[in-house]
Amino acid sequence: MFGLHRVSRSVSRQFCSSTSAEDRIRTLLTSALKPTKLVVEDTSGGCGAMYSIKVESEMFQGKTLVMQHKMVKGAIAEEIKDIHGLTVSTKVVKA
Repeated sequence: MFGLHRVSRSVSRQFCSSTSAEDRIRTLLTSALKPTKLVVEDTSGGCGAMYSIKVESEMFQGKTLVMQHKMVKGAIAEEIKDIHGLTVSTKVVKA
């Protein structure tokens, strides 16, 4: 009769923290767009794969919605390369 052997496997998980990525995105957007309100939220459970960004800025005045979103995405172009999904919401603040 053959004996059963238990094989144990050690799995090491690394939990990622997107706090530094959120801070980097927040800093870049603040510098580029001078927002009156800015919310950067990791919506992927902390791994930095998906973000929701809400920006209110006077710099959006006279710009179409597409142009506003291009401004946001342009400010974080390098960071977008590592992001799987992005939701952008913009609002024009009148001076």
